[in-house]
Amino acid sequence: MNISFYISRRLALNAKKTFSGFIIRIAILAVTLSIAIMIIGSSITRGYQEVIQNKFYDCWGHIHVTTFLADPSNLNNEQTLEYDSSLVRQMKAVPGIKSIAAYTIQSAIIKTPKEIEGVLLKGVYNHSDDYMLKNYLVEGKGITFNDSSYSSDILISKNIAGKLGLYTGDYAILYFLSNSETQPKARKIRIAGIYKTGLEDYDNVFAICDAALINHINQKSKSSIHGYEVYVSDKKERNRIEKILYEQYARPPLQTYLIDKRFENVFSWLSMMKMNERIIILIMLIIAVVNMITALLILVLERTQMVGVLKSLGMQNFQIQEIFIYSSLYILTIGMFAGTILGIGLCYLQQKYGFLHLDESIYYVRTVPVFLDTNVILMINFIAFVVCTLLLLIPSLIVKTISPTKALTFN
Repeated sequence: MNISFYISRRLALNAKKTFSGFIIRIAILAVTLSIAIMIIGSSITRGYQEVIQNKFYDCWGHIHVTTFLADPSNLNNEQTLEYDSSLVRQMKAVPGIKSIAAYTIQSAIIKTPKEIEGVLLKGVYNHSDDYMLKNYLVEGKGITFNDSSYSSDILISKNIAGKLGLYTGDYAILYFLSNSETQPKARKIRIAGIYKTGLEDYDNVFAICDAALINHINQKSKSSIHGYEVYVSDKKERNRIEKILYEQYARPPLQTYLIDKRFENVFSWLSMMKMNERIIILIMLIIAVVNMITALLILVLERTQMVGVLKSLGMQNFQIQEIFIYSSLYILTIGMFAGTILGIGLCYLQQKYGFLHLDESIYYVRTVPVFLDTNVILMINFIAFVVCTLLLLIPSLIVKTISPTKALTFN
């Protein structure tokens, strides 16, 4: 058996009644909490990014193919184009594209006997897969399309329904304003369903209707659209797919836009959260390293006489250093294992029970979202192990400065 490893194990296991034993327990606790907080902080940051991004992707797709926009963030574009089934088939054939949905946008006013509210109507088509309708309906059902004419069904958000006092099955009047006409056009509509995404900027503005209703009001053909929403199977591939669509299918006047660009303020904010994740990991790593170094220094100082005895018996400095490095790695390993279990356990409980709540009007979600990534957990443990191990070599060099003669008289 390796003598350095044997002595280090005895030191770590039999130091319970000494001062160094207390320091070792503190060091294990510090490493445990540091690893757990790194895992929890990273999981919450990534979970928040995942949830918010997915909500925007569900509502708008991952890529837009539309006419050139001077301001990509302006969703209410007046220029329209004709739905091209051939182009849609070609784009669907691109590997990684899941589905394509056409859409159109129109400003309008919803009026009830007592209240009035301005909205942006998002027109959807019968041949489109509108994921938002399926994922976020809280009352009622989707739009019932009419092949021969337009559907009077409309979906409004829970926020708008609350402001107007409307419920599923109620009727209201839609007013359409036009620059070319002095009188607004009015249509009676029925509230088919109520949705809630949690995205306040979306819920406060948008209502969903049959695109044929918008085209009828604007006296355009049924195939008139503002653009295509492209949904991809893997969002990590959206940049590659957007490049393919732009180079091969976006013939003038078409242009491609990532949703990240159309909602750049939100996605830039989400990207900045990665900095918070790095800061949390750095601070917790520093705490773990400081506690480990402190524990090792105290362990060396308390065992000064032992070092003197071992040196007098002929043990080399590097062998004595190994004793304390092995002891430190034992402490580090226990702390990392306990911290990983604690971090994953708390994240799992939050995923299952959602006991930590947020103000949805500010944070877009009701409970703190958590996304456990095995690769990130392994990376955190690897970085902590490597950094702590390398820095622990520094205090272990004190062993070289200890004189056997003085060590034996050290008290």
